[in-house]
Amino acid sequence: MNGISAGDFPPRFLRDDGRRTATANERVLLDLLSRKGPASRADLARLTGLAPHSITRLVEPLLARRLITEGAPVPQGRGKPSAALSLVGSAAFAIGVSVMTDAVSLVLLDLAGTTAAPRTEKLLDSRMEPACRQIKRLIDAAVADAGWDRAALVGVGVGVTGYFIGDGARLNPPRLLDPWALVPLDTILADALGTKVWVDNDGNVAAVGEAALGHGRTTNDFAYLYFSAGFGGGVVAGGRHLRGRHGNAGEFASILPLDWPQPNLETLRSSFGDAGSAYPDIGTMIDHFDPHHPAVDRWLDDVTPSLNLVASAIAATLDPGMIVLGGRVPPALAERIAGRIAVTNPQRRGFHRPAPRIVASAMDGDATAIGAATLPLRAAFFGRDAEDVL
Repeated sequence: MNGISAGDFPPRFLRDDGRRTATANERVLLDLLSRKGPASRADLARLTGLAPHSITRLVEPLLARRLITEGAPVPQGRGKPSAALSLVGSAAFAIGVSVMTDAVSLVLLDLAGTTAAPRTEKLLDSRMEPACRQIKRLIDAAVADAGWDRAALVGVGVGVTGYFIGDGARLNPPRLLDPWALVPLDTILADALGTKVWVDNDGNVAAVGEAALGHGRTTNDFAYLYFSAGFGGGVVAGGRHLRGRHGNAGEFASILPLDWPQPNLETLRSSFGDAGSAYPDIGTMIDHFDPHHPAVDRWLDDVTPSLNLVASAIAATLDPGMIVLGGRVPPALAERIAGRIAVTNPQRRGFHRPAPRIVASAMDGDATAIGAATLPLRAAFFGRDAEDVL
């Protein structure tokens, strides 16, 4: 079975009852219910600008296919009682996988945005065959533990560290993932896992996850800084994920000159080693380190100029409302980083240019795995490319 790049959902993968996908206009309603929560038909009419009868025409097929449900009418003042529409989580789910240099993690995500069965393991062998066996074993165990109906599985999203080389789903990852380099990952993973697979860069999918379940619920424009063994990120503009011509938008490390310190968690691990507190890998460090250790202070002193340059470039070129600090960085450390970053913003006539807020991620859980799981669901149900159709 061939893999699928983000955004595609060919008709051959639809179930006979059509539950596995939605029309362009239906996606707009499903997306609104996903981002804003339960809403009445009148709410949806107001938010979309559609007439009530048009909303009914869109809602009824979704109810019939059990993608949404409608609660009992609730009296509101003197008007007609209102019934809330909401997504049916059990109607569909996806699996998100994050492949890191030292570990692999996954999570299940249903149509209503509920996560289940998160798990993380050390990556036992980076070669493709054993790594795929490990991922399949984790998937089988997670689905069994959650007790979810495998027939409702839409597909698997996979976030991998590295950048695209401009030839399909071929990534150029760090040296520790050499076997994953420059090969058609979508096809290989789909064949090994026996289901449809979406592949994207880890920073990109983490940004997508933040858009769906984090700060994206309150802001439509943000840049996401992804801290892991490397440093990268993603961009969300107008509520849509900006991938760029080659899928590499958000490769913020490339802003830095080659001799500047890289603000990643591997350099933080080295700082701990220099201080006599060595950790065998990033995962162990994240689980046990003190965010106020002198090694963290030294690391912050080293990398703050790099982060200032990146944040200033983002503010000047993208003008987002927010810069989100996420990835594998613990919240306590993200708060310390946010307090250090200063955007270049000189005053003119008594005014500074409006600057983005710099905040820690609002995600709870593995950002890459959750973001990867959103890819199949967005492709089937929540894509926003059709917003202008209404």
